[in-house]
Amino acid sequence: MTQPTAPDSILGFITGPSVSFFFMHSVLNLFGNDVRGRFANSWVLTFGPYIHANRNDLQRQFMDTGRDWLLSVDNDIVFTPGDVYALYDEADKRGPGIYHGSYILENGFQVCGVWNDEEPFVYHNLVKLPEKPTEIGVVGMGFTLVHREVFEATGPNAFWPVNGFNSGEDLSFSWRAREAGYTPILVPAVNVGHQKINTLYTSGQMRNSIGDDMNLVELDPELKELNRELMEEVKS
Repeated sequence: MTQPTAPDSILGFITGPSVSFFFMHSVLNLFGNDVRGRFANSWVLTFGPYIHANRNDLQRQFMDTGRDWLLSVDNDIVFTPGDVYALYDEADKRGPGIYHGSYILENGFQVCGVWNDEEPFVYHNLVKLPEKPTEIGVVGMGFTLVHREVFEATGPNAFWPVNGFNSGEDLSFSWRAREAGYTPILVPAVNVGHQKINTLYTSGQMRNSIGDDMNLVELDPELKELNRELMEEVKS
């Protein structure tokens, strides 16, 4: 485990008219338990109605700080310091790159996925996570650690739609990162909550707004088989 001699990271998030108590508890818990001294209670934030512009603004602010790592966290994510350390543990092994902790979408799929090699800007969401850290094609920026060398390679405004494609901001970044030689690493040890009406955990566990456990996300056999086939492609 590498111990930085000075803070080398900054937390970046997009805010709105209100911020969840659970998200702010996660942030304060991280800063209060930053035993590795990576953040020094530092963050950058942006706000506005345009998600592409917001992501690009976070990229610009981060690059201006001179620090090495941006921990991008959406303000509907519930996380622990252990989730953050899991990303850094893998980054310390592999070096500069993109390290992602997946989270569940409201349809029961993981936010990350594999590219469709036959059709540009089409990808297939994972249903089940791999057991070990794995290269993955597309990741969301809701809980992702990015080294400044990645942004130097993609250039500024890495989240704008790629020319000729009406692509979302995460898809655009993942595409540019791959073209620049950086394939994101999915870290399955991360188990963050995605707070919508319910909080959806990476493992499939669901909790309602007062913290009661709910049923697990159930997927039909056809979807499970599709995900198994896609995971075999990732492994190969």
